[in-house]
Amino acid sequence: MTEGRVAFGAALAVVLCGCGESSNSGSCEPAACAAACRTSGYTSGSCTDGTCRCTGATDAGADSDSDAGADDAPEARDDGGEDPGTRSFIWIANTGEGTLSKVNTVTAVEVARYITGPYGTANDPSRTSVNRHGDMVVTNRNPNLIARSSTTKFAGDEADCVDRNGNGAIDTSTGPGDVRPWLEDECMLWNTEFGPPAGGRPTAWDGREDPETGLGGHVWVATCSWGLRANVVYRLDGDTGEILGEGPAPGGCPYGGAVDRNGDFWYVNNHTAPRIVRVDGGTMATAEYPIGGIGLCHYGIAIDSDGRIWTGGSLCVRRFDPGDESEVITQVGGDCPRCTMLRGIAVGRELSAGFVWAADSSGDIVKIDQASGAFVTSIPVGVPDTIGVAIDFEGYVWAVSQGANAAYKIDPRTSTFVTVPIGNGPYTYSDMTGVQLENVILL
Repeated sequence: MTEGRVAFGAALAVVLCGCGESSNSGSCEPAACAAACRTSGYTSGSCTDGTCRCTGATDAGADSDSDAGADDAPEARDDGGEDPGTRSFIWIANTGEGTLSKVNTVTAVEVARYITGPYGTANDPSRTSVNRHGDMVVTNRNPNLIARSSTTKFAGDEADCVDRNGNGAIDTSTGPGDVRPWLEDECMLWNTEFGPPAGGRPTAWDGREDPETGLGGHVWVATCSWGLRANVVYRLDGDTGEILGEGPAPGGCPYGGAVDRNGDFWYVNNHTAPRIVRVDGGTMATAEYPIGGIGLCHYGIAIDSDGRIWTGGSLCVRRFDPGDESEVITQVGGDCPRCTMLRGIAVGRELSAGFVWAADSSGDIVKIDQASGAFVTSIPVGVPDTIGVAIDFEGYVWAVSQGANAAYKIDPRTSTFVTVPIGNGPYTYSDMTGVQLENVILL
């Protein structure tokens, strides 16, 4: 069904199936691993390929829930300290240059930059999604409708990359100044093109992959073709990129996307009568839910652990409960005078738990009480054209600024932040860290 696909999934499967000696060594005992990680100051730990990997706070003996002083800023280490796991990254598409930045959320340092597709700056990458193993997919929109839209998968851990040239090493980017030519970075695992004109936008893993090996799972992508052809929803094989199913994407132009605990794919449309659409994870049947009330809350989307759908757009945030189809709409214009247009939205955890966070084009990050839907405050962090917001595994809030070519790591306790320079024209407002998927799958 796919019209163009580059895949290295077979080689990846050999690596992940445990051909290495450490995979069967039995040297890592899960309970002992978790205990050792907690003793060292992390929040948790698990065994991966015979190795104990720690996740969470990295200060030994630190209490991740402790209060910080008003002048404390988020930690931004540059000492090469131990990485708490393959999921401690935020992946941000640099739309203006056709690349992708991989930023370590603990050190607040960009550790790799990749070409996202075969068309250079015309790749036009935007949405990214991270699975439970830490692997990531990015979708290239290609708005000129000449170059084909596509989705590309990158390994989160170098151990899962593929030595395609057989030189005994993994040839991959080591930072923003080391961007390998297309198909030469061995952490790129597959690329699947969609027939033109396509314009892939909302993108999300379904969370069905094995968190230890990364094998399995599916990727949802919906396209917006601006009336030149019918919009389509695709379901891709997470290991190979093969298109396993496709169907109509009703409701106008799909924009933001997310997956619920049942594996159903939800997207919010833009530019027409506002609504959210649910795609059944098994049958691909669709159901449409109009967005009522005042305001056009139809840009970014996130799902909380109770299965409620949060959307942001215009000057409002909306919470929709699919169970009884009730909604709560919060207008933020009066409380946030700087706000001009809400875009990306994310549900907090750990340090940011209990709140929903939305990025506003003005550079503010809006904080909403998750229980009531009420406006709490706004945090001015950047210049205009702040596009997206994400939560990392420690609970820090991240904002993506297209205008500043930067990301911001924000401490939700103090509203202080660290600025991280990235590539040109970053434009991502999806689940850039994998935390939103974890929120619905594990809680």
